[in-house]
Formats: sequence, structure tokens, C-alpha cells
Amino acid sequence: MSQDTLYISPEYNPHSLKRDWGFLVCPERSEIFEALMGDLTGLRATLYRSLMRRALKGQERSAPIPDHPAKVSTDGLSESSNELCEEAGLDIVALALLADVPIHRPLHLTQSGLIGHWRWLREVWRGCALLPAHRSLALECTTHTPPVKDALKNSKNNLAIAELRKQFRKVQQAPDDAELYLSFLNDLTLFCPFIGTELLWRQGRIDHYPFKRSDTKDKEGLIE
Repeated sequence: MSQDTLYISPEYNPHSLKRDWGFLVCPERSEIFEALMGDLTGLRATLYRSLMRRALKGQERSAPIPDHPAKVSTDGLSESSNELCEEAGLDIVALALLADVPIHRPLHLTQSGLIGHWRWLREVWRGCALLPAHRSLALECTTHTPPVKDALKNSKNNLAIAELRKQFRKVQQAPDDAELYLSFLNDLTLFCPFIGTELLWRQGRIDHYPFKRSDTKDKEGLIE
């Protein structure tokens, strides 16, 4: 599949992204996939620890990670992590589990909430999927932006996602700002690894990984 190839549907499709990038995301963030065998409370805790590890890279936090994250309840939704992610997609479920309240507070998931996060990611997809590659950019955006990192240092995962949304609004206002855009994608990948990886790939930012996009058909068995 060439870099300019679109999906059969131009709309955001989390299941297509899983097929394309599961072979890469799974070994990089294996703890998330292991947590899919449990409940939503466990997945929420694992997602939180995973993004903290990647974002802070050993830096000290201003607030500790709670030993027992608060419970996740649902409004008519499956409480199985695997079943809900199969239905809605990991990126959407991850946003829903981390966006609204800090990790130490109880969270109630609703179908309307999941739809709201899907709509935002669809907007991100529409706004970013066709942006030109900024291959000439000398700056390697390998660190996360201060607003997101500061929120995470204070264990404010919900505020970190609020900052992520602010970043996207800035991208919409200045689509030619390569540094801003790549910083947004780097932060997006913390919370939504599949869509983040796809958009980074379109910017030529993951060429150093051992597999190319054309290899995904042979690697799909690793993500089922």
C-alpha cells in the first residue's frame, strides 16, 4: 500500500487501523494487549501506566499513581475490555477511559460518551489524513509537549487529553506548521496508538521500525 493510498472508506475506521498497525503496536505496548483479557478497570489502569511510562520516561511525578485505581462502571455496555475494544476500537475506548476524570476517581462509561470520542477522532482523521508529509523538517519530535507532560506529572490524565484537544484546534488553524503538527501526533500516539501511528507513518516518521506498511498482511496473525 503506497503512502498516498486511502482506505476503501475515507472515514476514520479504527478496525482498519488495528489490522494495519497491530503488528507494530502490540510488541511495543504489549502490556495493553495483555490487559484486554480483563475488565475495564484493569485496562484503564494499564493504559494510564503505559502512557505515563512513555511520556515521562523515568522523570519524577508530582503525584503518585494510586495502588488501586477507581472502578469503571458502564451504562449497558460490555464490561469486558476485549469485547468493548472489538466493538468500538482501542483508540476510542482508551480516550473514553482516560479523558473525563483523573485515574483515582470512579468513571462511568456510556454509549453516547464513546460516540463523542469517535466523532472527535473522525474529525482528527478528516483534518490530518490528507496533510502533506513534512519530510524536510529537521526537528525530530520525539518528546511530548510541556502542557501534556505537566498534566501527566500531576496525574491529571483528563487534563492531558484536554490539552491534546487544544493542540488539534491549533493544528486546524495552522495546518502548515510542521512542528506543531508533528508534536500533536506524538502526543496523540500516547493515548490513541493506532491512529497516531498511521498519521506518523504518513509523515515518514516510523521508517526505522523493522516492518514496512506492506508487510502488514503477513503480520496480522500477531494481533488477533
